[in-house]
Amino acid sequence: MGDMRNVIAHKYFQVNLKILWNTVQNNLPLLMAQIQELLKCETDRDSS
Repeated sequence: MGDMRNVIAHKYFQVNLKILWNTVQNNLPLLMAQIQELLKCETDRDSS
């Protein structure tokens, strides 16, 4: 993930848009769900 961020930020014209779009469509939803679950666990733990 960090590598993709670096390419997008520093080598913009070398970004392969097909790979970027595939990542957005296929990997980002799973990552968002995992982050939401972590945040829920932290919120639940803090309110106990």
